[in-house]
This record gives sequence, C-alpha cells and structure tokens, in this order.
Amino acid sequence: MAYLLSVGTALPPYVVTQEEAAAFSLRHFEGRLARHGQLMSIFTNARIAKRHFVAPLEWFSTPHHSLKERNDLYICSAEALGIAAARQAFDCSGVAPHEVDFIVFVSTTGLATPSMDARLIAKLGMRPDAKRLPVWGLGCAGGVAGLARAAEFVRAYPDKLALLVSVETCSITFQFHDFSKKNFVATAIFADGAAAALIGGADWMRRAGRTGKVALQYVASHSYIFPNSEHVMGWDIVDTGFSVVFAPEIPARIARDMRPVVEDFLNECRLNLSHLSHYVLHPGGARVIDAYHEAFELSEAALQSSSDVLYECGNMSSPTVLFVLQRVLHADRVAPGEHALMGALGPGFSSELALLRGAVV
Repeated sequence: MAYLLSVGTALPPYVVTQEEAAAFSLRHFEGRLARHGQLMSIFTNARIAKRHFVAPLEWFSTPHHSLKERNDLYICSAEALGIAAARQAFDCSGVAPHEVDFIVFVSTTGLATPSMDARLIAKLGMRPDAKRLPVWGLGCAGGVAGLARAAEFVRAYPDKLALLVSVETCSITFQFHDFSKKNFVATAIFADGAAAALIGGADWMRRAGRTGKVALQYVASHSYIFPNSEHVMGWDIVDTGFSVVFAPEIPARIARDMRPVVEDFLNECRLNLSHLSHYVLHPGGARVIDAYHEAFELSEAALQSSSDVLYECGNMSSPTVLFVLQRVLHADRVAPGEHALMGALGPGFSSELALLRGAVV
C-alpha cells in the first residue's frame, strides 16, 4: 500500500485581483480582438477573485520577452516555489528531507537541464543518491499523474518514501502580440503556484511508527488519451516562448466523454460511481467545474473544494488539483472505507485519474 502523509503548497509574491487583470485585458486587447467588449464577461464569469504571479503586472505590459528571458524566470521561480512547497510538506508530516528515497518533479511551463529535481535535491538537503523522475508535458493532468508515479514507486518498494513536487508558471506564457481569443482567455484564468506531497510505503509507515492512524491510501490510477484530440490543448512553441492552445470544445468534451472513462476505471477496481464519497478534481475553469457537475450529476457541495481553489488561486495547471487535495486532507473528510476520485485533464486531450481511500494504517 501507499499512503499520503502530507501536502504542501506555495504561491508567488505578486497578487493580481481579477478586476486588475480585467482592466489590463481591456487596455491590451481593445480594438485588436473582435467582440472584445462582449468577451470581457469571461473575467466576471470565471469565478476567480485573485491570482498569484511570478512577475508584477507591469511585466506583461512590456513586449519582446524572449524565450530565454521567460525560461530564466521560470527556473528561478520554480526552484523557489518548489522548495517552499516541499518544506511545508516536510513540516506538516514531521519527515526530514534526507529520508526521501524518490522524487518526482512535474512541470510543463519551462525547461531545465539539469532538471529541477536535481536542483531541489541539493537545496532541500536530500540524499544525493535519491532516485528521481522529471515529468514534462502533461499540463494540468501532471499533478495526478505525478502522485500516481510516486505511489507506484513506494508500492514496489514498501520501505521507501517518495516526494512529489509540481510547479507551474503559467502567467509568463502570455504572448504580448497574440490578440487571439485563446490568449485572451488565458489572461482570465492562468496563474502560478507549486505543490508537494509525501507518500510512504506500508513498511516505511510501520517503521516510522505511523500505524493506527487514519490516512489517505492510494488504490489505483488510470490514464486515457482521447483519440484524434491533439488539437484540443497544449503549447505551440514560438520565438517568444510557449503559446497556449485552447479548443472551445473542452467543457463539452468533459460533459460528454468523462463519465464513461471514470466508469471504466471504477469497474477495473470493482466499484461504481455510487461508491465515491468525494471528488478531488482539477478546476480548470468555471465551465470545467460545471461540466463535471453535469457529467457526474453532482451537487454544488461535492466540488466545493475545487471551486474554492479556483476562486482563490485561479488555474495553476498541474499543482492546482494538489491544492484541492490539501484541503480535503486537512479537513479529514475521507473516513475509513470511503473512496475519493482524483482527476485532471491535460494536453492530448488526456485524462489522469487516481482512486484514493480512507484507511487505518
């Protein structure tokens, strides 16, 4: 078995309210994007109060940020945010960095070689012989996939401890000279942040004296790539960085296609939707949350944690679902025997799911 010990989160220093972001967009896109005035309702309908960026709002008013400038900012910010999130996870669990045997680092908004996990090992004081797995390109789905890879490691090696770190700087993918609707939508929802999670194997939990306590247990994971969907979500790499790819059909696809994928996954686990007591879903946007409600016939309360994270932090891509998981974990909402579905959608168009269960270690 694999057990979740703690989740830590971190946000960058520059806070931008949705009203400030809307005012920036009005100035920048006015006269350059058709129906710009009508599209401004996206900001008010996004159900976001504020977001956190790695650069001040003035940075986005300046053209000609090169790929190198953006990537340098990514590396600096990802290191600082990753360290902060990991340290919070260590503090919450009482685990020391040198105890970690395996680190998974997830990101899609920048590039680094050596990979960011190598930098974190040194800065956090982890052992230099820790195994590592950098994961790139899964976008919003990366948080769920990263948790699954970390949990699978400690299931294979039950006396080990794994650390997941997920960091994204979505804001700096903003393209100054791109006056398309997709770039406009990105200004209304994208944000930056980091999250970390510690996962222990069954033998490690016993050795650490953590038996007899209620914990979230990793049960299984599921990956699915929807056929002929490469155009739905991702990045186009341009001279000035990453240019977002958004298809307007995303919410409709979720409402129509996600339920059969989830039902197939649950069937593999000999369960069905009635066995789910909790949903830990990535809040990609207000319409995405609405699509989940429609697909699974959920009450508003069922996705309250997802809605709260979206309202307070925006869409941070891969760490966002881990922010939701942190709220569920800290609230002790998953009782022994209850199941929680963790899920997110990413480039491809792809789905990553994980089944969690409340259990006594």
